[in-house]
Parts: sequence; C-alpha cells; structure tokens
Amino acid sequence: MGSTLEDYYRSRAPEYDRFYQNPHRLNDLALLRAWLTDQVRGRTILEVAAGTGYWTEVAASVCKAITATDSVIETLAIAAKRRLGSNVELLTADAYDLPEFTTSFDTGMAHFWWSHVEKQRQQAFLSTFLKCLEPDALVLMIDQIYVEGICPVVSRFDERQNRYELRTVQSGAIHEILKNYPSDEELQASFAQLEDIRIMRLDHFWALSARNREQ
Repeated sequence: MGSTLEDYYRSRAPEYDRFYQNPHRLNDLALLRAWLTDQVRGRTILEVAAGTGYWTEVAASVCKAITATDSVIETLAIAAKRRLGSNVELLTADAYDLPEFTTSFDTGMAHFWWSHVEKQRQQAFLSTFLKCLEPDALVLMIDQIYVEGICPVVSRFDERQNRYELRTVQSGAIHEILKNYPSDEELQASFAQLEDIRIMRLDHFWALSARNREQ
C-alpha cells in the first residue's frame, strides 16, 4: 500500500479524470461548473490542491488570474496539458506550507481537498491558506458526499475519527487514504472563523462559499 496521499495521487494521476466521467455524477458536475463560474468571474484566485486541473480549467475561462498549486508534480503535468490560458500559473507547493506570494488574491479555492485533511490539521491548514488571501476574500470548496454503492466503504477510523478507505489504481496497487465526509454541521463548525458561510448539498457533492474575516 502507498504510505501517503501523495503516493496515491502520483500513481493515479493518469487515470484520475475518469472520476469526472461517471454518469451518475454528470448532472451534479454541470451544476458545480456553473456555480464555480458565477463565483470566480473576474477574480484573482489562489487554488490549493489543483490536481489535474479540472476545476482550474473551469475557473480560468472567466477569472482574471489563477495561481494553481499542488504538491504532486505528476498531476500538475496533466493540468499543464489543458488549454488553461495565459492567466494561469501552475506551481508545485505544499498545501500545509504555502510560499509567500507577491500576488494579492481576492479568492481562494480548494476542491476535493478538504476530505483529505485530517481533522486535527484542519485549523492549521485554514490558517495557512487564509493568510495568503486578502481580508474579505472569497473562499470556495467543493467535495464529495458519501453515496453507497459508488463511494468505497470505510476500511477503518483512527483515534480522531478520521475515516479511511482502500483505493485500487490501474496498476493493481492498493492505497489506504484518508477520506472524510463531513455533515453541514461539521462544516459550519470547521469554518467558524469565516463569515457568510453558505453550503450547497447535491446528490454526490457539496459546495461551500464563505468570506475571509476582515483583519
């Protein structure tokens, strides 16, 4: 089994976008693309955990500029093959140790990342992320809802009640990865330091928007 989340995404990079081709998810994904397009129009965005650039591409079509980061070079290499445009910069960076940016970001987004953040690290990640954004910046996240029969079943819970599941990649390798599925109440509590929290829950995904507090 791969020992880290990075191992998993490194090995899964070539096949990751099949996730977005599941026919059960297509209606929700269309709604989410429209939602994100409305949210980011004309904005300057910092994206964490950009992965293969699926959501980067959606945002790039309407935003002013986007700096898309990920810790896995292999997924960013796939993102680089998309038609992202000159307003997009791809950067290798650790979500928990982001560099000092010279760009002023009025929006931050991290899609399909929150479910992989250990509960005990959530506030540390948020603190690092929010420091990169302007006061009153828009914060956007999209992630999964557990759907029986489509999502992998739980393999175990740890002492902090983080949930783990087994994933098999095309090579046959099996990885145990952290995958939490928070309720709206848990999301409200986790993002309590933000303002104007709004949560949209669809059949397969949730989407959250909020505002960074004025400093």
